[in-house]
Amino acid sequence: MSEKEKMKTTFSVTALEMKSVSKQFVGTLAVDRVDFDVRAGEVHALIGENGAGKSTLMKIIAGSFNDYTGDIHMGSSKVDLHTPAQSKKNGIEMIYQELSLALPLSIAENVLVGRLPKKGMFLDKEEIVTETRRCLGMVGLEHLNPMMQIEDISQHEGQLVEIAKALGNNPGILVMDEPTSALSREEVERLFTIIHNLKKNGLAIVYISHHLPEIFEVADRVTVLRDGKKIGTKDIGGVSSSELVQMMVGKSVTEFYSHTSHTQEKKRLRVEGLSRYGFFHDISFSSFEGEILGICGLSGAGRSELARVLVGLDDKDSGKVYLDEQEITLKNMGQAVANGIVYLTENRKTEGLALRLDIKENILAGLIPELTRKGIYQEGDGIQKVNNLIEELSIYPPDSSRIVGNLSGGNQQKVLLAKWMACEPKVMILDDPTRGVDIGAKMTIHQSIERLAEEGNTVILISSDLPELVSLSSRVLIMRKGRIIKEMPKVDCTEESVLLAANGEGA
Repeated sequence: MSEKEKMKTTFSVTALEMKSVSKQFVGTLAVDRVDFDVRAGEVHALIGENGAGKSTLMKIIAGSFNDYTGDIHMGSSKVDLHTPAQSKKNGIEMIYQELSLALPLSIAENVLVGRLPKKGMFLDKEEIVTETRRCLGMVGLEHLNPMMQIEDISQHEGQLVEIAKALGNNPGILVMDEPTSALSREEVERLFTIIHNLKKNGLAIVYISHHLPEIFEVADRVTVLRDGKKIGTKDIGGVSSSELVQMMVGKSVTEFYSHTSHTQEKKRLRVEGLSRYGFFHDISFSSFEGEILGICGLSGAGRSELARVLVGLDDKDSGKVYLDEQEITLKNMGQAVANGIVYLTENRKTEGLALRLDIKENILAGLIPELTRKGIYQEGDGIQKVNNLIEELSIYPPDSSRIVGNLSGGNQQKVLLAKWMACEPKVMILDDPTRGVDIGAKMTIHQSIERLAEEGNTVILISSDLPELVSLSSRVLIMRKGRIIKEMPKVDCTEESVLLAANGEGA
């Protein structure tokens, strides 16, 4: 039997099939009656915008939820995947985008977790080394010492160790969530070689990625999700990038976004040749009073890293930053706030908010120096501003004494926005400001962003939400692999053109 005939036979075997599967969170139907299958010996790509339901659907396969609805079949049998143990028992392994390795432990202890070889009552160190090297050899890392600690290897090596850990369990189905996010181009090519070899051995692979060129290089079929629903499944040879983008973004919901350009002639923030080695390089742009400047790029493009340098959270290696045509050098966030530049982080829970404190304390956190007189913090002087912002942003419940950690995600995000609006900044940098919020909170946040621009402030909007980015921005800068590769005026900005440009395609 030829290799082609063997592959065709393998592809006819369905390794896993999901029928009308749903997952409900509080207030959100994250996965809505989705049908999905993956066949032995194929790579089935799963794509969609952030919040489309990709990761939730795969976490169902990985056994992360015991309350999903619908049926899952493996072969001819219906299976319950209500726990990670049930998924592993059925031969399913998942590699998450965020590494799950224990940094203080050795490579061997991570790769062989739960199955360290023993000789009697004691660990068999010789077998541990041999088995770990076998697993590492599957991903081209046989040169690494199995006894090295994870914290002593590079991030991309950690990504490959995570894959080796999964492969060591001899899975029948492997789910890979953005596996190339920490890899260089050469390492990506090595990973694709590994994937092609795994396919030949009959492994079924589900591959999640935002990078369309990767999808066309490695996948056999592709399924698109949007707003928790399955839009369609296509053979990779019968679909184009443009068609996939249209399936991903759907119709533009312009009724939610009404911003028109208020760009003036006066430059507010100017960046010249800014670099942070390993993250972004030779970045130059200007932003103006009254402008919403969008910044778009795929995972790893350097968007958030650029924002962190602009507000002094990370050091630059070279370049200059000018505010109102005066060069500034910021060493920390406090200096940035004092100069009128604020940054709404993409991670509100760990970097943006003090979850154990109340709404009032969080909103006034950026004003502590301003409200401190003769060494005494005068919190009462800021109460009126807090109440005004609670009303303006429709923060619920409208009680400044409520603990922020007890609020919904959307209201937490409104509190974070209120914290920086209270500072009355000249420049507000927003990093995915509506991630994980419902449409009502999103509309309120958009209205506040528009008001900031209309009042002459400069807004730099970093967003993975294409309708949001395209509709709110006066123009969009496209970042790819740490560089600005394109500037798109509003007249040329569509969801399709922005996404294609971010993938390095299009005119």
